[in-house]
Amino acid sequence: MDAYEKSVDKAVNAVEKVASGANRLYIGCITILANLFFMAFCLWGVYAAYTSWQLETNGERTTGVVVRLLEQSDSDGGCCTYVPVVQFEAGGSTYSFEGDTASYPPQYEVGEEVSVLYDPSSPNTAQIDKFSERWLMPLILIPAMILASIILTFFMIRAWRRGETILE
Repeated sequence: MDAYEKSVDKAVNAVEKVASGANRLYIGCITILANLFFMAFCLWGVYAAYTSWQLETNGERTTGVVVRLLEQSDSDGGCCTYVPVVQFEAGGSTYSFEGDTASYPPQYEVGEEVSVLYDPSSPNTAQIDKFSERWLMPLILIPAMILASIILTFFMIRAWRRGETILE
């Protein structure tokens, strides 16, 4: 009977080691995938900041007119935030673009004149020349994603070191 109990104990220990290894692998994979997700959003913010910076340094200013407000509803069918659609002229052609910030109540009114920054070599790249339209998203998104990544990684490494069971 003693040999039987020893072999059962060995089997249980082996299963516990495999489960611990699988749990650690799971923690590592979740940490990597979540950080890749955060990095993608961070890169989106970097791209937005780069575009704003390029327009600031190489762009030209003109006056545009808010021609309409796009109404956006949330996924629950609730209503609404408004995004301005701005139209401006450059090089004899008329261009339009959507603003980068949705708001309720609307920040702009139809017919309102706004300052526009656009890329003279590609006038389809344009932004309303206002701090909140150009810099708010990158200034919030980049630090938020970095902070979320640091917090997630801290807690996942802590769980990994303690051998906490995440996989149930």
